[in-house]
Amino acid sequence: MKFYNLKGGIFLILMMLSFSFVNAQAIRGFGNVTGYSVSSDFKKGVIVNLGGGAEFEFHPIFKPEIAISYSLMGIKDQKQYDFDTNTTEINTGSAYGLNFSLGPKICFWCREDDEDELSCIYYITPKVNMSRIIATGNYAFIDHNNASNNFYESRKIADWQHSFGLSVGMEIPVSETNSIAISIDISNINFGKTLNRLPYNNVDYTTVGVGAGLTYYFGIRKGNK
Repeated sequence: MKFYNLKGGIFLILMMLSFSFVNAQAIRGFGNVTGYSVSSDFKKGVIVNLGGGAEFEFHPIFKPEIAISYSLMGIKDQKQYDFDTNTTEINTGSAYGLNFSLGPKICFWCREDDEDELSCIYYITPKVNMSRIIATGNYAFIDHNNASNNFYESRKIADWQHSFGLSVGMEIPVSETNSIAISIDISNINFGKTLNRLPYNNVDYTTVGVGAGLTYYFGIRKGNK
């Protein structure tokens, strides 16, 4: 993705932030951790995203969110050993992603039968993602009989990509402005698009799909009653 697309994305986020701070009835910050299940080609079966952002309430059922998250992942070593020629091939790699997301949080709420206080909120948040995926790969060919044949290569690849996601969750108030939310998250950020370009890589890494998240919201600017 070219640099002007990055500048355009950042400009859009800054414009949205400026508009939201001025016009939002209430503003809350949040911290989030989400785990996405991935294939066995990664060192761990779950990629963990750590992130944070802001929620801007324009209406009790309409609360756009802007967020940034970071994910770090390792790739399993791919080792090949040929007993006939006494050579070894080793592929190693790692990657991380920085993701910016923007989406309208649409809320549906329920109330206690015998109380007027809000007990919980259900919500759905479609998201537009702009992700920076950076991968580093290393390849080594080792000839145990002739060191002059040894070969090493390292490559770093970075991609920008756009994608769409979705969160569906339940938010439980813990105070007037603070709350905890649990969610199911769907992402189609394709790490394989970058990882498959590492040197001598022959693994078809899949797109990250479904995960589960935990979010804590805290008040920044309180709305008027």
